[in-house]
Amino acid sequence: MRVTLETSGGFTGLRRTATLDTDLDESLDDLLRHLASASAEPSGSSQPRYRLTVHRPTGDQVTELTESQVPAALRPLLTEMLRHARP
Repeated sequence: MRVTLETSGGFTGLRRTATLDTDLDESLDDLLRHLASASAEPSGSSQPRYRLTVHRPTGDQVTELTESQVPAALRPLLTEMLRHARP
């Protein structure tokens, strides 16, 4: 499955993007579906913001989070995507 990460905000304000083809395990897929249905509340402009898009055959699913809202289960995927992110 193709997943795109867009980052913004933080102290440097840099925007970076990464797209990876990855297999999402069922629990992570369920978590992303749940987070996409919840709305992200702003919690300070100095925090990095993440926009994760899961590209599905039925349509894109977008999840927007601030650094403090990232669940522990999502951290490994986010960390891997950040390693590949480019301006």
